[in-house]
Formats: sequence, structure tokens, C-alpha cells
Amino acid sequence: MKPLVGLSLMHEQEFLNAAIPLFLKNEVDVLEWSFDTILVEKYKPEWVHQLLKEYSINNRLIGHGVRYSLFDAKWTKRQESWIRKLKAEVKRYNYNHITEHFGFMSHSDFHKGAPLPVPFNKKSLAIGTDRLKRLQHAAELPVGVENLAFAFSKHEINKQGEFLDSLVESVNGFLILDLHNLYCQSQNFKTAIIELVKSYPLKKVKEIHISGGSWQNSVYTKDIKKVRRDTHDEKVPAEIFKVLPEVMKLCPNVEYVIFERLGDTLHNEKEAEDFRKDFRRLRKIIAGINSSKKTQTQNQKPSAAKGLPTARPITNNQKLNPPLFDQPLYNEQQFILDVLRKSQRPSEAFSLLKQKQLPDWNIASWNTSMLETAIGLIRKWDL
Repeated sequence: MKPLVGLSLMHEQEFLNAAIPLFLKNEVDVLEWSFDTILVEKYKPEWVHQLLKEYSINNRLIGHGVRYSLFDAKWTKRQESWIRKLKAEVKRYNYNHITEHFGFMSHSDFHKGAPLPVPFNKKSLAIGTDRLKRLQHAAELPVGVENLAFAFSKHEINKQGEFLDSLVESVNGFLILDLHNLYCQSQNFKTAIIELVKSYPLKKVKEIHISGGSWQNSVYTKDIKKVRRDTHDEKVPAEIFKVLPEVMKLCPNVEYVIFERLGDTLHNEKEAEDFRKDFRRLRKIIAGINSSKKTQTQNQKPSAAKGLPTARPITNNQKLNPPLFDQPLYNEQQFILDVLRKSQRPSEAFSLLKQKQLPDWNIASWNTSMLETAIGLIRKWDL
């Protein structure tokens, strides 16, 4: 079975204008919809609803959350509201699965906040497991988690795959392997992208994301002059296309390959044409992958790939325990966010962070340029 190739649907008119030629030629096999990007249903454009309805009817719709925040150590009203919205969403459309991002957020909007990593320890795993089970309980669908682009240190990028393996195992779930996220890490920490890929439980990868990003100048360290960021606003790097065939061979259970670009970044016809070229190049690469299995027909619902466990959703007839609350971890998260908000420079942040005992966060290994990036993101969106 060859994977279905599709788009991450954006609600902006510029996105529709750029994507119409792809839809008209039936080139978009599947849609991924970040259902929590439009906060009020009545503000959803009618054309978005019609596309979602069409792909839903044909079993070609998958859901992707951006606001839930799996690792907030305190259960919040925002998360409770998110769960209620999810329950309504899966009744409105027929999703094949639901996914979320790794990390905890400094802002309610994933694309505007700074998604931050957590310590890879039992406390974080317990919080992530609790939140992921609540997501699964609400959706009653297979659930997965996407790897994070941002990291403070090389240690974090080497250990994330192992940690995510344990996390999704708790719900018999799966992974989204975002190659641009790994590209960011490979560029920022001078590590071969294929080596990072191999550090993940690749048999659990059901979905792959492809996108572009941008560079941010850094003035603080010699090793990272430019920080690569996962901003979804430019062309896909050539290296990602180059490594994709090998990645596909290493991930035998991929069902979906999704191309992402933010809708408000397609400002003119050249950028729209670049968007279509990247998508068609992606389709060509996937089409060229050898497979002895027949491609699915347009109306056939994708089945679980051989070797990939089908998630066992918790039904709503089963009760969950009260939300887990880890007060010490919550205090640490809030302290780090407060430091990043208050600090003007990385040196100031390091000085404040060292005043508190944070052994699980391994502050001493944090890269100065990455700390600078986190400060910039949080100051831009949170103040």
C-alpha cells in the first residue's frame, strides 16, 4: 500500500487560491485539518466546511490539534474546553485519527507560542500519558503524537524518540514523524538528519509531515550563527526531499504523508506556484516508491498497515481518574516561562535559572542561541 499524499488544510483565502489547481486535478488524496485553529465554528468559511465534508464522506480526513498542550503539569480550563470541542468535532466529521504535538506551550496558539520540551523523566511521562488518554477518551479514535522541532540541547534531540515511544505505548498509539522538525534539529545541533530519524521507533510512524521554515540570526554563540525554525512559511529544503525515500524505507507502516504551509504566507502567485511545485514533487517521490501492494481506491478507507498496532480507544462508558496534577513540575514550568518572559538576554536568563534547583531540566547543557530563540518567541507573543 502506497501512502496517501495530502495537505494540511488552512482556512485563509490565499491558501484556497494556491491549492485549487491541486484539488481540481484530484491530486490531494487526504486532508489533515487542525480543527482547533478556528475558535468559533460560525467563523469557519463555508468552503472549508464543504471540503471537510467531502473528504470526511470518503474516509480521507485526519485531525491534528495545535492547542491542547500535552505536558502542562496542571489541568486547565483551556484544556477542558479543548476536550469538549474535540468531542463535538468528531461527531461533526468522520476522522480516521487524531494527533497532537509533543511539549508544553507558553501560549494558547501552538503556531504563535513557543512549544517547549519537558524533562524526559517519569513525572513528565505520567502527565503526558494522562493527557493523551483524555484525548483518546474524548475522540474514541486512534491517537498519535508529533515530534517537536525546538530543543534546548543536543541531549534532548537524541532522547526524544525514546521518550515518545514510551508515551504512545500507553495508548497503543502512533507517531507523526515531522521531517522539517528533525531538519531544524539537525541544522541547529550539527547532526545528520538520518541519524535523528533512526533514533525514533520507526515501526510506530503512521504519518509523515513535510514543510519548510526560516532562519533566525543569532549573535550569542559561534556554533549556531543561524537558528533554523519550524515556521511553515517557505519552500521545503532540498535535503528533506533528498532524504525522504530512505526515510520511507525505514518507516514500513506510513499511511499518510502531509504537506504543510501556513495559509497567510502565500502572498503572491510565485509563492503559490512554489507551494504547488513542492507538493507535486512530494507526490512524485511517494509515487516512485516501489510497492507490490495495490494503491487504495478513492473510496476505500485506509486500514492499519501490517505491523502497526491498531489503537484501542477507551470508550466513553469507561471512567477516567481525575486529571493528574504535578505541583512541583507545574512550578518548574511556570518558573521557566516567567524567566524567559522577563529576560532580555540569554545571560540574564541563565543567571535567573541557576538560582533555582532544576536538576531534571539539565539547564547547564542548554545552548545559548536556542535560549535566545525561546526568549524572542515568548516576548513576541506572550507580552
